[in-house]
Amino acid sequence: GRPEVHMSAWHRLQPSQPAGPSYHTSSHQPSTSSAAAAAKPSLLIPGRSAPAPLILPRTPLFSTQATPSSSSGGSPQSSSEGSSGSSQPGPASLPSADDVPPVIITPMACRVVVIGWMGSKKRYLQKYANLWLRSGDHEVLVLRPSVAMTLVRWRGVVVAGSDIDRVARMHIENPNMPTIYHIFSTGGFIHAGTMWRWMDEVEDVVMRRDLLEEVKGIIFDSGPSRVSADIASTAIASATLGVPAEDVAAGRAGLASSIAAGLRPMLAAYLNRPSIKQREKEVFEAWYEMAPTCPQLYLYSDADPLAHADEVERYMKIQESRGVDVVGHKFEGSGHCEHYRRHPHEYSFVISQFLSRALADW
Repeated sequence: GRPEVHMSAWHRLQPSQPAGPSYHTSSHQPSTSSAAAAAKPSLLIPGRSAPAPLILPRTPLFSTQATPSSSSGGSPQSSSEGSSGSSQPGPASLPSADDVPPVIITPMACRVVVIGWMGSKKRYLQKYANLWLRSGDHEVLVLRPSVAMTLVRWRGVVVAGSDIDRVARMHIENPNMPTIYHIFSTGGFIHAGTMWRWMDEVEDVVMRRDLLEEVKGIIFDSGPSRVSADIASTAIASATLGVPAEDVAAGRAGLASSIAAGLRPMLAAYLNRPSIKQREKEVFEAWYEMAPTCPQLYLYSDADPLAHADEVERYMKIQESRGVDVVGHKFEGSGHCEHYRRHPHEYSFVISQFLSRALADW
């Protein structure tokens, strides 16, 4: 048996302070010739087929539209005598930093698995997929954990098995590429932990090894954190109604705040059930014992109501204790899963720096 990870370690640890690319998308559907091979690592869960993958549009790096002219309607004119009066290009014709879309600079193309937060919607995760797609010839797979599969163990296990098959097909169709996981919030952390646990059951030994050993970097955005009734109720109301978690937690989100308040007593009882405690233990054990020991980057904030900075820093210490190279970056003032929206260029720059080191030995 595997050694038991005592959850009290979470509580004992104290927080520490801390030219142009080509574009390619993949439908992640196996070809006829590879269908049999793709089925080999399947967990063979009866009656469950892989959900249709998210088809990602190609996104240009730079706009081809002209930069807006000055308020006078023309280019700057020379003020010296004897000027011919022809328009001269000047600094006003150059795009500002805000006009240039952020990109992640990587030394090579990667397989990127984006795992969203609990109840995440396609249109919100699309901007992260587009960030990777316009940054290079990456293969991007987007997984969206639902509220049910996050809170109900058997549903989470079934979907994790299906998603492992989808990642395995990426390995079959695009071999010899490093894999990067971009994980959001505690919901994404739970789903990824469930996947690590069940990757150990993949029948193909070579595929099982590749699924773990080819992971060269893990990026956490806004997590993880301990699950409590307050956090879970706020997260569910925020995800269901599309309201910022900060507004729900502060009680200024109207209906969403009322729903969160109503869910709180029920979730307090539900989260204390033995089966839920067992699920939490399984996930943390998987992250401690089975997850790849590749470098990890934690993107968090001092203003996140669902993943407090001290909680994230405690978990960074736990991963450091198993020999993982851990890097943290704390943003100022951005809410839960809002770091990219508030600080797009800083966000992409920090990830670029992290990957330049994580992929140095590939």
